[in-house]
Amino acid sequence: MQDQPTEAQIDVAKRLETAIRQRNPELVESAVSATFPTPHPIQAPALILLAEASWHQRHEDVVLALQDLRCPDAVGALERTIFSVHEYLAYDEHFGLARKCTWALADIGTPEAHQALTRIANYNNPTIAGYARKRLDNWQTELPRKGFTL
Repeated sequence: MQDQPTEAQIDVAKRLETAIRQRNPELVESAVSATFPTPHPIQAPALILLAEASWHQRHEDVVLALQDLRCPDAVGALERTIFSVHEYLAYDEHFGLARKCTWALADIGTPEAHQALTRIANYNNPTIAGYARKRLDNWQTELPRKGFTL
């Protein structure tokens, strides 16, 4: 069970919420940076919204924070984020954001996350589908790293 949030973690959650309310990419930049190195579940609802928000450029860090939190509520947003297109990531022919989302889903480790990866593994983009298949292929061997016992 996660400890009670610190004042700093509560402040970051409020900053994330303000950034969303104002649709302020600069505030997202600073607030998302402040979630590290210890994101807290109190920040998860805002991070989930930011994963799908198209108006900022911190998607990869948002996904990393959700991966660290292993937040089951993020499964749907992560699956949708895999298929999102962001102009600022147009250079990335290797789909790094999608890869990070598959890692986050694998680390969440719930049956719903597994089902999402199964759907992604059937996607018509072979690179993205391959990332999902790799996480599915390693599902059992990665359980100890995720905090589950075999």
